[in-house]
Amino acid sequence: MDVTGRPETLVDVLTRRAEDDPAAVVATFLGEGSITVGELIHGAERVARQLSSPALGLGPGAAVVTCLRPGTALATVVAGVARAGCVEVPAALDMPGWGGPRAEVPAALDTPGSGGLRAAVALLGTGALAANPALATLAPIVLTVDDGGGPGTLDELRPGPLRRPPEPGDPALVLSTSGTTGRPKGVLLPHFAGVRHARRVSDSMGYGPGDVLYNAFPWNHVNIRHTGLLAALVSGARLLAVPRFSASAFWATCRAEGVTAFNFMGAVAAILLRGPGDRDHQVTRAYGGPAPRWLAEQFLDRFGVELVEAYACTELGDVTSNRFGDRAFGTAGKTLPEYDVTVRDNDGRAITEGEIGAITVRARQPHISTLGYTAVDQPPPEWITTGDLGRFDGDRLVFCGRHSDVVRRRGENISAWDVETVVGAMPGVREAAAAGVPSEFTEEDLLVAVAGEVTAEDVHAWCRDRLPRHAWPRYVAVLDALPRNAATKVSKPALRAPAVVAAATDLEHLRRAPEEHLAATPEERLAASPEEHLTATSEERLAATSEERLAASPEEHLTATSEERLAATSEERLAASPEARLAATPEEHLTATPGEHLGRMPGKER
Repeated sequence: MDVTGRPETLVDVLTRRAEDDPAAVVATFLGEGSITVGELIHGAERVARQLSSPALGLGPGAAVVTCLRPGTALATVVAGVARAGCVEVPAALDMPGWGGPRAEVPAALDTPGSGGLRAAVALLGTGALAANPALATLAPIVLTVDDGGGPGTLDELRPGPLRRPPEPGDPALVLSTSGTTGRPKGVLLPHFAGVRHARRVSDSMGYGPGDVLYNAFPWNHVNIRHTGLLAALVSGARLLAVPRFSASAFWATCRAEGVTAFNFMGAVAAILLRGPGDRDHQVTRAYGGPAPRWLAEQFLDRFGVELVEAYACTELGDVTSNRFGDRAFGTAGKTLPEYDVTVRDNDGRAITEGEIGAITVRARQPHISTLGYTAVDQPPPEWITTGDLGRFDGDRLVFCGRHSDVVRRRGENISAWDVETVVGAMPGVREAAAAGVPSEFTEEDLLVAVAGEVTAEDVHAWCRDRLPRHAWPRYVAVLDALPRNAATKVSKPALRAPAVVAAATDLEHLRRAPEEHLAATPEERLAASPEEHLTATSEERLAATSEERLAASPEEHLTATSEERLAATSEERLAASPEARLAATPEEHLTATPGEHLGRMPGKER
């Protein structure tokens, strides 16, 4: 499907839908009511006239901060700011405001071309403001709208003229990047970027008028705006906006509302998978990512729902995608026609299929990707390096984690994504995250944080069976829930906080490398666990004292070399298990003492 041949804005799509079917319900807000296409366009035009009031002095392209509780008023404000030709800057409901530390204020509020200054106007819900008074500090002029908290002040303004609608390439929206590995950036998007993204997802997922789209993402996130509300507008589907995800209520909500599809991040699917199987619903597919192969296969088997994975970012929207009914589990799908996607090495050169490198993307059409970053005057580069790692498996992209999520430990690179995928598959783990934390040995040590009914030792044992030694975590933190940012993604900076590291279990003694054992004192080697003895080299065991060798487990004797067993004392050989003695070489038998021979199992050694 050609999704770029007719550049449009949200206003264009809404106007056309209102002409065709004004009574169609475009969005339902769980517990808060629904809004039709006709109601949405009339409300949008009313808000647009109020924002053009001479009392405000806002011209086209002016930034307006918004923050409302999910509901019909929020949808009206979203469409109204767009119809006014202003640039919407949505804020999280729990944002600390400008009175808090500067680092806590989202970069999205560093408005376009402002050098980091604030927007002049904030349009807030009365309910949102009552719950978080700090929102009032977001702009010099604060106007309120009834979002369930009582009448607002916006209606007191004398309306101005309804200006011409915005063009597809005009700036529309500033969204924060997720900030999972550092401070977020404010991304300026044009109007057509959202429409193109919505069309593409609707095509990949096969959305139509009979679909109901469950979405629990916050409204300061690109997901619910472009692949929820806008996707419903362009496809004729109905959005079901849920204020927060609840695993216990999920399937019941889907049954009650006739949900046919939902949006997810990997953690949502993994959490649902921990619950009981349920096929009593109409859900057939889910859009999102990442979805490792094991997760997608088990989800389909358990619930009959196909996880359709795509690769997307705030700046670009979807650039690769699977399709409903045409997917390869464990991949993010094929490159979409409107983008060029390459994987590059550290020198910026494209690398061959199968090798991991930096995902780098170029838009092939105008107005479908970011116009730049707030408080930065220069335009974005032609090729955008997303900060993620990937590789191509044939013509499909495989997501391999964040570039900055590569932990460097004593000369070895550890992919946090690989570790998270392994630990996330562990029974009893609801969700998992891995991060590098400062190490007294220079570089970093690996911390794994999990939420679930497991112990730190259980997690480490699971890793030892499935990951190379250098990727075994030093620290394991078992938490009630993983820390998340305003975009609902796991916050890696929060995991690196000293308090989290201090509360984690330090399991360094279980993951020491062989060279560390060799450098250890006899007392340290004696204190080593059986797992350390099993993974020790021959040289380490030969260097061990008699007492250490006597303390070794039967498995260690079985894995010992001939030289080690020959070097053992008589007492050590007598202490060995029957299986270990049977494994001895002829030379060892010849050097054995009479007592050792007598200790062997009758008839088994011949």
